[in-house]
Amino acid sequence: MAGTEEGRSRAVLISVTGTFVLASIFAVGRLVCRFGIVKRYGWDDYSFILAWILALGLSFSINFSTFRDIRVHDDNINADWNTRFLGAEHAAIVLFYPALMITKVSILLLYLDIARYSQKFLRIGSYVALVISSVGGFVLTFMSAFRCRPVQAAYDLSIKNPSCIPIQSILLSSAPINIATDLAILVLPIPGFTTLPVSLLRRTTVISTFMLGVIAVTVVDVARIYYLQLAVVVSDQPPGSPLSTGPHSSYDASIALFLSAIEVNVAIIGAAIPTLGPLLKRLVLTMASYGFRDDTNGALVRSASSEGEPRDSHSRAELPRQPSSGTDRASSRRSKAISTTIAVDDRSQVDIRGLPAGSDIELATQRLRAPPAPQEWDNAMSFGFIEIVRPKCLVDIRGFECVKYCTIINSLLFLNGFTYVLLFSINGSIPIVGSRTQAIGMVSASYGGAGLFSPILAYGTLRYVGFKATCTTALAVCCAGTLIFWPSGAMGSYPGFLISSVVVGVSLCSLEIAANIFNALCGPSEYAVIRVLLGTGVEIVGGVVAFSIAHNTISINPDDPRTVIGLQWAYFAIALFTVLWGLFFYYLPLPEATDSDLQSRPDLLWVDPSQKYFGTFPVVLTPLAVAMVTTFFTTGAMAGLRSSIASVTTTLETSTLSAPLLRNADFQTVITATHAGGSFFLAFLCFLIPPRLVLLGAYACAITLAALIFSVQYHSVASVQVITLAFTGFLGPIPNLCIGIALHGLGRWTKLACCLLLGSMSLGAGIWPWLVWAVASSHSAQYGFCVIVALFTAGSGFAFYLNLDPAARRRVGS
Repeated sequence: MAGTEEGRSRAVLISVTGTFVLASIFAVGRLVCRFGIVKRYGWDDYSFILAWILALGLSFSINFSTFRDIRVHDDNINADWNTRFLGAEHAAIVLFYPALMITKVSILLLYLDIARYSQKFLRIGSYVALVISSVGGFVLTFMSAFRCRPVQAAYDLSIKNPSCIPIQSILLSSAPINIATDLAILVLPIPGFTTLPVSLLRRTTVISTFMLGVIAVTVVDVARIYYLQLAVVVSDQPPGSPLSTGPHSSYDASIALFLSAIEVNVAIIGAAIPTLGPLLKRLVLTMASYGFRDDTNGALVRSASSEGEPRDSHSRAELPRQPSSGTDRASSRRSKAISTTIAVDDRSQVDIRGLPAGSDIELATQRLRAPPAPQEWDNAMSFGFIEIVRPKCLVDIRGFECVKYCTIINSLLFLNGFTYVLLFSINGSIPIVGSRTQAIGMVSASYGGAGLFSPILAYGTLRYVGFKATCTTALAVCCAGTLIFWPSGAMGSYPGFLISSVVVGVSLCSLEIAANIFNALCGPSEYAVIRVLLGTGVEIVGGVVAFSIAHNTISINPDDPRTVIGLQWAYFAIALFTVLWGLFFYYLPLPEATDSDLQSRPDLLWVDPSQKYFGTFPVVLTPLAVAMVTTFFTTGAMAGLRSSIASVTTTLETSTLSAPLLRNADFQTVITATHAGGSFFLAFLCFLIPPRLVLLGAYACAITLAALIFSVQYHSVASVQVITLAFTGFLGPIPNLCIGIALHGLGRWTKLACCLLLGSMSLGAGIWPWLVWAVASSHSAQYGFCVIVALFTAGSGFAFYLNLDPAARRRVGS
């Protein structure tokens, strides 16, 4: 045992020291380039120096602990050294967060320097990541520094009955911020560098150089989180033991702390690599000058130089000319910066396009720093290696283009349904939710947060930026929410799950808002409802696929905590997939529709806006208000039905001693599948009869189903399941059918209307299940369906309004 611990201590000492020495070599190279060769430096270099100093302190603290065998078990440590060892470890924990934060700040400041005049996506994304990284780093630094009360209890064993936050909890709580900022730093420069007007090889070289260090940091971060999860989940210590509340938790988190130092050192290497171009060029020229001094080799060099001139002139011709406008002083500064970069030897001038890796980075940064030429803005939809014709206005799309773009946006809806169902299936498999109230609370948090915050997020991005930005922003928020699930599952934190549910609900609801508006506007307006229903069906199909995958592959063994760790890697996979999907959407030329576009199309506004009911209520907006109330009641009834039907079948199974046709999990999956089939079937019916009549029939089926479950005394559980499956296919599409009808003829209010409709729909699903649960708890599960009958009846008012009022029928175009 002692030999094993001594070997591990030696390995930690060698690894930390080796990576720090390597990071120092790269740091010196960066400083030589920026301060000595290029003579162009700024706040990114100053912050880089500070990060290197903090990395020195972090590595020294861990090496000091390792050298004195701090990595052996607490019982093997000499009592006289305990305070020094724990003090060194406490210093390492405190230094980790500012060192990593400032390193990332250095990289982001470099991005901002590159995107100074152009690359709006890189600039805005860097500012957002900079704020998140800075605020998160400061908070976590103070949390780690003052994790014990009194503070000295973190490293002084003589203090009795201290109150400490576990080290593992602090390190795990930083996982979402660390991985989210890692992914942001990894993805942000890719769109800008792929637009460079240079060869594919050069673009690949530049992108690989920027991504190399970040990928390595992310890998180390993921490994560190894995060992932290082992320390938390596998440990059998009680909550009051030193492992979870005292200073002795160092042994269980030792590998994680060692990887923390590796992560910081690798981050410094990654921050230095993109700036080493001038140094590499000088080294190459120096070696060339010493290796080719004789006349023969000199002739070869001259011959190669003369052969390279045409290629150089051609590469110059490929680059768009810089605009002639601008101050002479700014042009002089840029010319000076470029000339100092190119002038790498007193005896020769070398063009940066004729040199390897490092020169590509200089070329990229110079191109991205320069203000964009007018023709670059005109060809904004050309991505260098992907040439795409700028699309038409969304409301002008017809024929095959309509099918193509609706297919693209419906793939996002499929991802929406798949992600939501898979996440909550994973959450349900982790033994955290222990009662029905907690289960309802988690779902209500998701829907309630979506109802309150997603209309704000979606409307702001849709109106001022567009569909593409809304989709990518929502996917980024979904990634952040998914990553918050990760430490919450490892620590068994129900409040953490609630926060994650809110974030994920906001993001996915924002995606659905954008997709519904897109489907409603992309194509002939008379088929808008059909397109919305088809998108709803695709979204539900995604949920069915997720149900099937979760049911057949997800399993938890309560006696083996490692199965929980394995399951939680699904969170990271989902987060990474959303990032890749967002990057994919960045390159898609989705058509857009501004408010002026919507207002200028006469077929999008069916009724004169000046017409009013009773001289007060506008005919255009009244159906919207009625539809909002309808969706509020209807989604509440549907959420109450889904949460209560399992209790009804379980009660009947016990009271009637009958066997069900399907188990509860399979029954819920089949219900979801019938919702998908119902969406496609109602879309087909809308081809044949007016949508308002389809809506009226769907409400009739919903009220009939709820009334049958509430009033009939059943002698077998199978009969309830058969009746539910017979009618439930018409229930699922009702909210989106209401949305598709209500969006007709709103013109420039279409985006705001859809945000309000989805908000009211989500609020209903988050509020009304509590009333159903309260009534069922005081009476019976079957009696609780009286609330569902009342909600469906109240929601049917929109269908009766559309069918009875001629002005409303003209307003929705039927």
